[in-house]
Amino acid sequence: MNYEQSINYIHSIPKFSRVLGNDLLRVLLGRLGDPQKSLRFVHVGGTNGKGSTATMISEILKSAGYRTGLFTSPFLTRFNERIRIDGEPVGDESLAEIVSYVRKISEKYGAEVSEFAFITAAAMLYFAREKCDCVVLEVGLGGRLDATNVIEKPEAAVLTAIGLDHCQYLGGTVGEISMEKLGIVKRGTPLVLCPKQDAVVFENAKRVCAKRGAKLIIPDLPEKYNAAERSFFYKGEKYFLAMSGGFQALNAATAIEAANCLSKRGFEISGENIKTGLGRAKIPGRLDRYGNVIIDGAHNLQAVGALLNELEALGGPIRFLTAVMDDKDHDGITRLIAEFCKSRGASVTVTELDMPRCLAAESLAAEFEKRGVSAAVIKPPAAALRELKKLGGTICVCGSLYLAGEIHKIINK
Repeated sequence: MNYEQSINYIHSIPKFSRVLGNDLLRVLLGRLGDPQKSLRFVHVGGTNGKGSTATMISEILKSAGYRTGLFTSPFLTRFNERIRIDGEPVGDESLAEIVSYVRKISEKYGAEVSEFAFITAAAMLYFAREKCDCVVLEVGLGGRLDATNVIEKPEAAVLTAIGLDHCQYLGGTVGEISMEKLGIVKRGTPLVLCPKQDAVVFENAKRVCAKRGAKLIIPDLPEKYNAAERSFFYKGEKYFLAMSGGFQALNAATAIEAANCLSKRGFEISGENIKTGLGRAKIPGRLDRYGNVIIDGAHNLQAVGALLNELEALGGPIRFLTAVMDDKDHDGITRLIAEFCKSRGASVTVTELDMPRCLAAESLAAEFEKRGVSAAVIKPPAAALRELKKLGGTICVCGSLYLAGEIHKIINK
């Protein structure tokens, strides 16, 4: 298969309809030579901030001179973003060759796994072939049953802020969801837990870690965040961030403690390595600003709330451009944005992405209307962005990482 064929094949694999659990994935990895057993991992889960925190940890490792793999999801503009080494996405030819090989092995031995499990196996093989010193591995969904949880024992487990998302799969309360995510904690492996959580998350983490003989590390809260220079203090040290948003200081504090864990596991990481890594860690779709356009992939209540907190400090008119996936909490998301609009006099334009999961723009507009906020409907996203740019003010793109990626591509063209 060439590159385009390999991408089409990946997206043709069923997401959830194959056998649940990781037994088939273990068979597939075994037939591939168990590449994951030759690698060292930092396993990163949570609801919000996984990608940012994973990127920070990988940049810290890279700055310390380690060849570092990074596995994240989803991608913003191109699939290759999901599999990186030292910040560089896997090349088209390498990806096509690995996907072709993994497909051949999976079909030969009847180990045809779900889409995400297939991508996980391909990434493991790539990182092993490239002899990575450490791989920062982001959980796809949940933790306990996630394909990434096939690894035996990471150097450290990390959980970022936990909130309500994917409730149809993980449970309807933060307590239930946190137990699924705590499934990545292995016996004797330290867990670094983001310091801002619901009380039930801390309670569950203490219980799980005690049961599995795992050290629980809860970072201190970062202090004195300065939005203008993207700086904060942690344990008396001043750090600068490449990414905007006060919530990134929480992710950074979590990454700092993860790096300290790695130092105790034999990795040589200095304080300067940590500062350099945090100052370089950057991923698109997180409070990105392009002139008067802010792009943020916020797509659940926790993330949208954090975004709106950042927007409070802005002057002038704010114009939301949003689309939401049908399986997300669109009722809650529209409620938060509508409340902000009524308090600030902001406006809403809804659009629609050409994908089955996307909630129809008219349905989304109706949800805003029932909350007393008039929402214009403009499809497709490029046309919506064009019309909003004529009006001036700050355009805030949010509601979906897929929308963030689409607008990101439009702007960068």
